[in-house]
Amino acid sequence: MKKINKYIPFGIILIIFGTLLFFLSGIDQFIRPFAQPILMGSSKGKDILFFVVFGITIILSTIGDNDKIYSYFMNLNIPKILKDNDFYLKLSLTLFLFTAIMGLVVEVYLRSTLGLDWNTILVIMNPSMTSTSILHSHLYKAIFGIILGGILTYIPAGIHTGSSLSAYTPSLIYVLFILIPIIYIAMVMSLQRRKWLSRILLAFTSTLGIIGIMDGGLFGTPAVGGIYGMLIILFNGNILDGFSDLLSRRDERDIVKSEISDKVSRNKESKIRLFKKFLPHIALILIIVLRFSIAFYGACPDSYEVNIYNTHDIDALNQYDTLNLTEHQNKTTVYLSNEYNEMELLNNLAVSLDGKCDWYSLSWNIYSYL
Repeated sequence: MKKINKYIPFGIILIIFGTLLFFLSGIDQFIRPFAQPILMGSSKGKDILFFVVFGITIILSTIGDNDKIYSYFMNLNIPKILKDNDFYLKLSLTLFLFTAIMGLVVEVYLRSTLGLDWNTILVIMNPSMTSTSILHSHLYKAIFGIILGGILTYIPAGIHTGSSLSAYTPSLIYVLFILIPIIYIAMVMSLQRRKWLSRILLAFTSTLGIIGIMDGGLFGTPAVGGIYGMLIILFNGNILDGFSDLLSRRDERDIVKSEISDKVSRNKESKIRLFKKFLPHIALILIIVLRFSIAFYGACPDSYEVNIYNTHDIDALNQYDTLNLTEHQNKTTVYLSNEYNEMELLNNLAVSLDGKCDWYSLSWNIYSYL
């Protein structure tokens, strides 16, 4: 019970802080500079979700610290592999990657049904603006937004549920969404009986991963952080455990046991190929390289292609430098000058077309950020 007393108060504090963010306005502005880099464009909703889920995860990680519960679980008549927390870590990582990759597949499929290219940002305007793209997907967030809207009677301003996208989301996403709570359960199982440094890091990155898969997708910073954290624990967990031992206060008997364990660990490490130690870092670099490769490969540097569906006020685009405009039944295609920054243009179009169309798409241009 000693470990429970250490972690539960920490988890409760995180949950209370997240709850205060929900009910009180202004507090989130103080943590935004710290949360924004790890949450990839921090917002009030993501800040709340991060602290609450992080706190819950920390608390749930203490279930296995109860000797009675742990003994009962270990004595169950189930395969030995199901009693290994590394098995659940591998399971959560596998399901995480599958769910994230399938999210990208559905992103491409959604665009094909709307007659759009894969390298476009889709913005749904009704009833509120919600955007999604391969580089920053919100498909799972749309389903989560529906669930959240059904549970909560009050959602403060500044929390974007993304539920507008649900009207266009293929039904497959609803099925895939079921995997997200399964991934979370597997992550919690993988946290049991971890040493403190591994436990905190894995709980932190698992929280990022769960948020990231819904808000950002595979190439979003939170999801990448989640993958990286799981790989670090999987392939370099013994190093973190060594630091945990050094930083923890233990009696002499524990130190002797740790030294023996370290020797065994070092002997085992000598038999493992070197690339496994660096695999988390290699994976991180590959994902980042892939992300930027897709961004540059799909960029349209010459001009922006804007497709607008069911527009009834095309004059709203008069303020922009228009190169060409064509109309095809319910869809209007406009080519705009490349003088604009992609993000600024995306947001400005949302204001200009508010209440004047069902949705619009914008080709991306990473060169506009350079």
